[in-house]
Amino acid sequence: MDPARPEASSGEIAAHAILPQTLRLRDAVAVVVGSMIGSGIFMKEPTIAGQVGAFGPILGIWLAVGILTWCGALAIGELAAMMPQAGGPYVYLREAYGRLPAFLWGWTEFWIIRTASIGSLACATVIYLEALMIRTGESASGLSHSQQALIACGVVLLLAAVNARGARWGAVVQNSTTLIKTGFLGMLIVMPWVLGRADPAHLAPLAPDNVGIDFWRSVGLAMIAVKWPYDGWVNVGFIAEEIERPQRNVPLALSLGLGAIVLLYLLTTISYHLVLPFNEVVGSKRIAADVSQSLFGPAGATLAAVGVMISTLGACNSNMLTGPRIYFALARDGLLPRAVSALHPTYRTPANAIWLQTVWAVVLVVAAFAWKSGPGDSVADAFDELTDFVIFGGEMFYAMTVAAVFVLRGKYPDRARPYRTWGYPFTPLIYLAGFAAVLTSLLMNKPVQTVAGSVLILAGVGWYYAVKLSTGRQGQPLGNED
Repeated sequence: MDPARPEASSGEIAAHAILPQTLRLRDAVAVVVGSMIGSGIFMKEPTIAGQVGAFGPILGIWLAVGILTWCGALAIGELAAMMPQAGGPYVYLREAYGRLPAFLWGWTEFWIIRTASIGSLACATVIYLEALMIRTGESASGLSHSQQALIACGVVLLLAAVNARGARWGAVVQNSTTLIKTGFLGMLIVMPWVLGRADPAHLAPLAPDNVGIDFWRSVGLAMIAVKWPYDGWVNVGFIAEEIERPQRNVPLALSLGLGAIVLLYLLTTISYHLVLPFNEVVGSKRIAADVSQSLFGPAGATLAAVGVMISTLGACNSNMLTGPRIYFALARDGLLPRAVSALHPTYRTPANAIWLQTVWAVVLVVAAFAWKSGPGDSVADAFDELTDFVIFGGEMFYAMTVAAVFVLRGKYPDRARPYRTWGYPFTPLIYLAGFAAVLTSLLMNKPVQTVAGSVLILAGVGWYYAVKLSTGRQGQPLGNED
């Protein structure tokens, strides 16, 4: 038996079903890159530029968050190689801290992180679809609020159907969209120089006029904004059980994928500012489309709309592919109804988990549109509501997962570790220090999202103990009293 595969009788893991290994290294790299390149790099730069007000700190923030993310990924690589099982961080948290913290991760993934990410990316797809329809003459005034909501829900349902057919189907979509959107970013990076449109004078101002308390508060806000484009790097851990040679390929996919992402993000940010003057970057509503139009004329804006729409679809698909493996693992441990861990009889996918996730993602999309339905509100406002909702919950559990490297080295010093965190203990500590800075900024600047996220996380404690009471012992599947 492959030692990387969970066994039905192995201690903590009640393996009612084991997922087949059908994904290769290139698929895993595509999940890392495809999960991260979504809407953020194409939509957040005007917000960041407006907050910080100078190009030098902007580039520094993109680089700093990239380094922090890489430090976290080094730790995740060790955990994934040691425990290549469906559910990723859920498994690592369970081994490090016990069932309750691990369950709360999965609970938060379902109610906040994963489903709100899917919803926000579907909304971002609609933003650029609407722009494409206007530019091609399909719609003179854009889509109505209800049409936007219906299309966003349709995107979620379509991707759910694709992934329910099999991980290979989802991987085909992932690989294709990842290739297209990295190519589009490459075009934005290279063509300003080829066409002679790169103007270093546009990089001014390079430094802020005043470095005081207000500036550092703006840096904190910008770090929160940059966290969204860098989110998704942990997704490959969720599908580790389905990756060939996971002890080698998961850490390698994280390193290759993140290296590519940091380089692409830095070069794309530089390109935006070389093409457009600083004040135009700040005032842009669709930065990628504006830069593309500046380079290629009206056809460039159409090209950008198509490129970004494919990008957001790919990121949405990555979340749709990876998220259900978390709920699958929860159900396999008896913390969700056993039906959630059932595999489709034909496609051998966690189809029930996929559709459970889909239903709640659709509910969140509808709720976001209903919340932002007043005069002047748009799909972009619904997008911002959902992305703000994601960050707090995600950051809390990412930090706990990275810290699990320290805990597990103490608990299981002799357990086989095919890959060990490079730079240990400094790289995990750097990530945790960065998390502390982001958490402080969240508490100061996003109190509503922070409180709402905390309440939802704590609600999971009630569910967990209700499950324990109903089953009579921890870990027994729901509905199975034998």
